[in-house]
Amino acid sequence: MDGNNRFSRDSWIGGALLLLSLIIAAAGVIISLRTGSSRYFLFASFPTAVLIVAGGAMIRKDYLGSGGRLLLAGGERTIEAQVLGVTRNLRTAGEKTAYYVVCRYKDPVTGKETTYSSKALDEYPGKEVIGRTVTVHIDPGEKGKYTVEIDALLEEIRKEKEAQA
Repeated sequence: MDGNNRFSRDSWIGGALLLLSLIIAAAGVIISLRTGSSRYFLFASFPTAVLIVAGGAMIRKDYLGSGGRLLLAGGERTIEAQVLGVTRNLRTAGEKTAYYVVCRYKDPVTGKETTYSSKALDEYPGKEVIGRTVTVHIDPGEKGKYTVEIDALLEEIRKEKEAQA
């Protein structure tokens, strides 16, 4: 599927095969009911099954990535990760200190854990971020390319601090 959310040629062909399978199955049922013989239904069921498998396989290519997971439009995958902590860079003379929010995602299917870090922050976000959940946008087309959505969490913590004050 391309970035404009249009269906590929394979999806159109797959959809046509699925529609054709429905027509053949319906014809087999109708003829079997009118004649009183189940052989027409049985005769129609074999090509119907083949068309369903073939059509589904063609459509599947557009919606499933190489990992076999459903992808969002444009190929982007979104997950929720738990914040583990905050790190800072080792600055050299004249550099500003940058802080990074580090989060972890554990795949519920494979059990594999992956760690992500946010963009550089100018200020320490506070220990309140630890244990919270952030959204991570992953580009499955380019290994290692992702974005941690930290702004919403920082805003939420800022509002909580103002409410306590």
